[in-house]
Amino acid sequence: MRRITVVFALLCSALMTLAVPATVHATSTLSEPELIARASETQTTGPSGYGALNAVIPWGIDRIDARSGRNNTFTYTTTGTGVKVYVVDSGVNATHSEFSSRVLSGWSYRTDSLALTSYNNANTANRSNPAYGIAPCDPAFDAVRDNSDVGKTDNDGHGTHVAGTVGGLYTGVAKAVSIVPVRVLDSCGAGTKTMVLNGLNWILADHQLGEKAVVNMSIGFESTATDVDLAIRNLLAEGIVVVAASGNDGKSACDATPAGTQGTISVGASMYNDGEPSFTNFGDCVDIFAPGQSILSSWLSNSYALTSGTSMAAPHVAGAVARYLQTATVTSATPADAWNWLKTNATCNAITYYKLSDTDTSRAALAKTPNRLLAVEATAAVPCAPNGVTATVADKSSVVTWEEVAAGNGSVVTAYTATATPGGKSCSVPSGTTCTITGLVNNTAYSFTVTATNGVGVGAASAAVTGTPIGSPSPVTSLVAATQKNALGVSWVQADGDGAGITYTATATPGGRTCSSTETAMTSCTITGLINGTQYTVSVVGTNAYGTGTATTATGLADGAPEVPVSSKSVTGSKSVTITWPAVTSSIGVTYVVTSSPGNLTCTTTETSCVVDELKNGVNYTFKITTKTATGQVAASALRLAARPGFTVKKSVVKKNSKTPLSWLLSSVSTGKKSWSESGACSIVGTALRAPKTATSCVITLKVAKKGKYPAMSTQVRISVE
Repeated sequence: MRRITVVFALLCSALMTLAVPATVHATSTLSEPELIARASETQTTGPSGYGALNAVIPWGIDRIDARSGRNNTFTYTTTGTGVKVYVVDSGVNATHSEFSSRVLSGWSYRTDSLALTSYNNANTANRSNPAYGIAPCDPAFDAVRDNSDVGKTDNDGHGTHVAGTVGGLYTGVAKAVSIVPVRVLDSCGAGTKTMVLNGLNWILADHQLGEKAVVNMSIGFESTATDVDLAIRNLLAEGIVVVAASGNDGKSACDATPAGTQGTISVGASMYNDGEPSFTNFGDCVDIFAPGQSILSSWLSNSYALTSGTSMAAPHVAGAVARYLQTATVTSATPADAWNWLKTNATCNAITYYKLSDTDTSRAALAKTPNRLLAVEATAAVPCAPNGVTATVADKSSVVTWEEVAAGNGSVVTAYTATATPGGKSCSVPSGTTCTITGLVNNTAYSFTVTATNGVGVGAASAAVTGTPIGSPSPVTSLVAATQKNALGVSWVQADGDGAGITYTATATPGGRTCSSTETAMTSCTITGLINGTQYTVSVVGTNAYGTGTATTATGLADGAPEVPVSSKSVTGSKSVTITWPAVTSSIGVTYVVTSSPGNLTCTTTETSCVVDELKNGVNYTFKITTKTATGQVAASALRLAARPGFTVKKSVVKKNSKTPLSWLLSSVSTGKKSWSESGACSIVGTALRAPKTATSCVITLKVAKKGKYPAMSTQVRISVE
């Protein structure tokens, strides 16, 4: 797999030396071999003149046609005829003898002005900051537009190697598949996100609806690329199967594109001995293993090379999918259908997981890749034993769960059976991962195992887990609901013999507010959010893994000092102010008291507004709102607001060197003749206040003449200049 950083860059040499045995060079370029055509559908030789690790054929294709081991042959009855595989990579050497004339014209970023510009910009970025660019590789080729480039040239080798594993005559899984190169990488295996995105969009435009096709992406970003994820989803919606390398960083594949993109078939690498190499990305976002270490395949010119990485694993799966699509009963086989076929035919539990050192726990803390190894036309066998079995015991029963068997070993799993010992009680389901065994005896220790069945027979039993059924909790005793402010402190005593593992829930009626506790013996919790002055009925019931007991009830009164309104509004009149506020809902029977300062004038009401009059126009008053309840509880604090009878202060801060209309600062309820004056550093120019260039303050005075029902009035407001 090629990693895509900010601009999708990783040098080929860095990848190809990864996790390769010391005795094998990462890349071995050979003279042109003499290929031998055979009519037999069992391949027994590899490229003539080259000694592969097993001295005959590439070990990767040898491994996937059997449940275990290798026998220096590769048996196949399908070849991928009629299926396209789009190789999203560095191009494909179309003249290599592995492909005959099966490499079709594809796409290259060098023909796309936007993609080529992004590449050249990345080269420029690299010169100023290498962490955010691509180092120029072959400027005379990579950085030059060429409208005749259809991806059939590969100056790197990576794409040709991948294509050879997909469909090479001797090195490939699907030997008659059509290869469509989609060049998104330069001659050193680097490319920008735009190059990748435009290549994927070209595939979508090139693909004909109903056409059988696979996309192989032995490339990857270091993080999620949402627009590339969307392009991949569009391919999947078109019915194209997308296969992706999981990555070579030895970490979870979930947070990277395309390995973690939902809907792709993400492939991890396996070694010659069926071990998991340290470099392969892993986890529950990886779907399947395939051979990926020291893989022999086509290379530059007409040569071959040994290369390691998940880039080499993915094309094994892409070739297998092409063979499935060749024989699919309908041309509209979906990517989900292809995945189900892979999963059914894969070999389960073949992989030995990578073992960390005793001091390294970072990898062990993450999920492992499902233990399924790619298999094509391997002889069917009974399924493997399910893993992850749990037993959740209940009253005279137990719910047994397990993980889906990683693969069907060549035949669909038709049933799972859970069995309890002693007694042999069991339950079965045709699919799924859970069933319930009934008819058990409480307080009896049982061991539970699960087996899977397919068309060949019943597989081995899982590791056993134990459990002891027990009844639901008994009613609690000594229930008390103690008064608190807007709450009830609930306490009770657990019934003898109920033990741990019980969750108690206390519920207050009316309203349905609850609290819970998992303590044992004397237990308690507090129900909050209640309304003061309200009598509640409280019920407490216990629940454990086996059921819910019978409730115990008691009564209690929630009470305490009421809250005060959270906000208020005022409307000024001549010698009066009307104040409104939202109702307090945390207590019932609330009385509101509004008091003015100065003057100590009051208004008492159970409504949410009142009028305070007999005030002096132009005086700034502070009004305090407090509350009390029918039970005599008084609020501990009060809400305050300011108002000025006869006037409304609209604004008291202006900017330096500004000119502000006086009517924006202060207005009056009266329409009498108004006269303005100012004292301080400001000045009045016409009907506006002119502020100085420095921070200060000034006082404006508004006098309003008597008119109609409104008497003459005046007020002063201090204006801050900031």
